[in-house]
Amino acid sequence: MHVEKSLIERCIKEERKAQFELYKACYGLMMQVCLRYQKNKEDAQALTNEAFLKVCDKIGTYREEVPFENWVRRITINTSIDQFRKNKNKEAHSDTQDTSESYWESKMTDVNLAEEEMNAESLRALIKALPPISQQVFNLCVLDGYDYEEVSKMLEMTESTCRWHVHFARKKLQEMIKKTFQTIQTVEL
Repeated sequence: MHVEKSLIERCIKEERKAQFELYKACYGLMMQVCLRYQKNKEDAQALTNEAFLKVCDKIGTYREEVPFENWVRRITINTSIDQFRKNKNKEAHSDTQDTSESYWESKMTDVNLAEEEMNAESLRALIKALPPISQQVFNLCVLDGYDYEEVSKMLEMTESTCRWHVHFARKKLQEMIKKTFQTIQTVEL
């Protein structure tokens, strides 16, 4: 993503056309981040729009020594964290949901049985099948590169709880991937 300095300056002046150009330039990156933190595309789009409003509100604070893409990504992730905090109680209750084998099977997306390798979309679907809190912590630590201390502060939980969620998420993902490949091999026979 490349954004010209002149476009940023026009956005600081609140030019609507410039803001729309910036939205088009940032949409892909922001949507990619939001899809990792939301269960469906509609929620990810809503979060993307919310994050973009924050980008517009804060664009006057942008410093050139920071790559613009990193700045936008950080705002998008922070918006996701803010939403997580707002919904924390609701999400905590759904985290105690049924984790039986039938639950995981129902959450897994259809796998293209003709393919023998897991593609990125299938992996994203498996990550979305994780319980919400584990998914959030896994995304922040593993995919976005935050350390446990940062995530524990962001999500207001202990570092050991963060570590547990990452461990749990990895274990569940390994199980789901293994089961997916067993299903593919069974169908091919």
